[in-house]
Amino acid sequence: MKIIIISIGDEVTSGHTLNSNAAWMAQNLEQAGVTPQRVVTMRDQIPALVAELKEAVQKYDMILVTGGLGPTHDDVTKPALVQAFRAPLVRDQKTLRQVRAFFRHIGRPMAPVNEGQADVPKGFTPLVNSIGTAPGLMLAKKRYTLVAMPGVPSEMRHIMERHVIPIAKKMAGSAVLLRATLRTAGIGESALSTLLEERGFAPPEGVTMAYLPSLGQVDLRLTATGANRRWVKSHLEKAAQGIKNIAGQYIFARESQTLEEVIGNLLTESRLTIASAESCTGGLFASRITSVSGASAYFLAGAVTYSNKSKEKMAGVKRDTLTGYGAVSAEVAGEMAEGIRAATGADIALSSTGVAGPTGGTKKKPVGLIYIGMAHGRGTETKKLNLGMDRKSNQARTANDMLLWLWRTARDWPRDEPEKLS
Repeated sequence: MKIIIISIGDEVTSGHTLNSNAAWMAQNLEQAGVTPQRVVTMRDQIPALVAELKEAVQKYDMILVTGGLGPTHDDVTKPALVQAFRAPLVRDQKTLRQVRAFFRHIGRPMAPVNEGQADVPKGFTPLVNSIGTAPGLMLAKKRYTLVAMPGVPSEMRHIMERHVIPIAKKMAGSAVLLRATLRTAGIGESALSTLLEERGFAPPEGVTMAYLPSLGQVDLRLTATGANRRWVKSHLEKAAQGIKNIAGQYIFARESQTLEEVIGNLLTESRLTIASAESCTGGLFASRITSVSGASAYFLAGAVTYSNKSKEKMAGVKRDTLTGYGAVSAEVAGEMAEGIRAATGADIALSSTGVAGPTGGTKKKPVGLIYIGMAHGRGTETKKLNLGMDRKSNQARTANDMLLWLWRTARDWPRDEPEKLS
């Protein structure tokens, strides 16, 4: 079954409004076992929409249109339907009564222009919109079904849930579509792809795979389709297991769990506590850690030690170290982690110090030079990062590297008697 989503609106094509409608529609159509083949975003231009509609009905089983069904001059969907299907407008009295009832319900007078909401292209069936004035419009043919819906998200969702998704399920028949997401960290998209290819991984029959990179991680989205649910599920799991066998060390979660949520679970299971002393990240690491409900069980404290004086006073950095090596150094990062660990009694402590930019860099210590540190019962380690010129990106990447380091440490922490290492 082939579906196209057509979103109408200058506010969408200009970027002033995000096309959240198309995303919601695509996600919820999966309940019917189908995924759209194409998503189109168009300006409020009748000729272009007419051409798109004429082409769509030749290629797709279901055409879903959102936006442009209001009563004003810039609402072009209904005029385009009239032209594309040579369907003159006919006033539907039942729809008119519903529109009038809606205005009575909200206690507002109805402007004469709103009567036009009841004008329906001949051959189309109006779909009741209980939460707005613009009804959906459906044209059902043997070869295709076209549904036009308002662009207001709540009204579109109402019509989708009440009318469109049941129709899509019926049209899709016994089709089954299942997805699984494997979330990886510590490896880039290209490196992950190369690793899987070199180890001979190929998705089994009926399964496709997509790489979805974001800051510090790559999600592997597996999609399995077929006519039998048990067959589809088994092939999906076979693919997931094949990836785990090769890249398991990089997989931190399945589906929607975040890295900080996984870290929280690991720390709770191991009864470990953490603390942080941050300079260039300005508390971003602590913010991400504490974004998880229940973080107070393992996160003891976080200090933003931005000045040299605060590094000495709050994180226990020696003045000689600051003078001899400078604030941006492995030595200072290590002492920051050790100092905040001693001050809080945490099992593990992390630190960050560097030149986030865009100013403050020197020839020896350029923008993007950052050190992170970790201290625990087994000793103290530091890592050097060479990042770019953008401040926000440098801060975000550094906090993410700190989380990644903590995840690996907590994951590999001995589960028996962790206090011996504290």
